[in-house]
Amino acid sequence: MLKSPMGGCGIRRRILDLLADHEGATAPAVARRLGIAPELARAHLGVLTAAGLLRAERSGGRTRYHRDEARIAEARDLFESGW
Repeated sequence: MLKSPMGGCGIRRRILDLLADHEGATAPAVARRLGIAPELARAHLGVLTAAGLLRAERSGGRTRYHRDEARIAEARDLFESGW
């Protein structure tokens, strides 16, 4: 588990950017594309899913991750408004 909710924000941002172009990627695919360990990718994907920014879809023994564009827009609006 990550020690700080703010630790790894750069990786989580890269994951969100990656999933904009590779919708439905699995944790191992995310890890390969970012050059990080699969366990680290899973941990960050879990944080993003728990925050509601990603949806996890289980199918055929694999979990695929999808961006929740509405929630991402809400979060962006909160931060841009100075919240």
